[in-house]
Amino acid sequence: NVLKECFNPNPNPPLWEPPNFLLCVVFYFSIVSLLIKVTSKYRVNRSGISPLHLAAECNRDEVVEVLIEAGYDVNAMLSEDRSMMYEDHRRTTLYFAVSNGNVDATTMLLEAGAIPNLDTVNPLLVAVRQGSSELVTLLVEHGANVNAYVPTHPTSFPATVMFGMKYLSMLKYLMDNGCDALSCFSCTYGSGPHPPLQETSERDDLRYNTDTRRNTGEPVQFCEIISARWAGPIIDVLLDYVGHVKLCSRLTEHLDSLEDWEVIKEKATPSRPLMQLCRLKIRQQVGIHRLRCIKKLPLPPRLIKYLNHEEHNQEEFCE
Repeated sequence: NVLKECFNPNPNPPLWEPPNFLLCVVFYFSIVSLLIKVTSKYRVNRSGISPLHLAAECNRDEVVEVLIEAGYDVNAMLSEDRSMMYEDHRRTTLYFAVSNGNVDATTMLLEAGAIPNLDTVNPLLVAVRQGSSELVTLLVEHGANVNAYVPTHPTSFPATVMFGMKYLSMLKYLMDNGCDALSCFSCTYGSGPHPPLQETSERDDLRYNTDTRRNTGEPVQFCEIISARWAGPIIDVLLDYVGHVKLCSRLTEHLDSLEDWEVIKEKATPSRPLMQLCRLKIRQQVGIHRLRCIKKLPLPPRLIKYLNHEEHNQEEFCE
């Protein structure tokens, strides 16, 4: 009664102004549970922003939990005008939680049914770029698209690879879960000469600026974005997830830059081992959405490990 008499959680503000309840989400947790009972969800929805958005943005995990229990939609989307206020055009509560690196809030949202593929920029890309293996694992286990792209920066290969090149174990995890490695070896120049790279910006030796080719409307290729310094180990990982491929002249040039990488170049030469081709074919038949079911197949444990790329090396598998 005091709330009803002294504080109206459902005033009639302009559409761009959120109800008073949303402000309390951030500053007054002690009365959030009381306000929930007298707040009109209809008016909250009309405001173009959910209290869950604010709670996640401000890392108010306890409020996130209360709101989820109260039945607020974990997949509520920011209105178009509110989304435009953010450079990445984020829309979901999950995106706010992931961008803050908040594992607890992300876990609560995913377990409550948050869909990880609703935003323009997939939250998985944010987690990969942060290098957060915990967030990446959570998102992938709940169905995040491991082959996500950035619409504003077109590439001929998944953006998850672009952002994951710095973290080899994470890159391997993404490949284990169906990330497209083959597209990384597709090159329009092939064995011919490549145009010189225009160094505009670098992030720890990995080129993330795709403006050079964006003006032409052509997607950026893997060989145009990988740094020579990092090329060897990255290509080595990718080769484990493809069949017969031919390295373009740019990738070959990178591998030739270090004597220790000669074995990686040899790894790419035909013909690939029959075991590798069989593994690749089986995984393709299983399908990306059922790869985790491989462990349930009635097969010998060592074969299961091999199919899941869990063997240390092929020689150990053959012993």
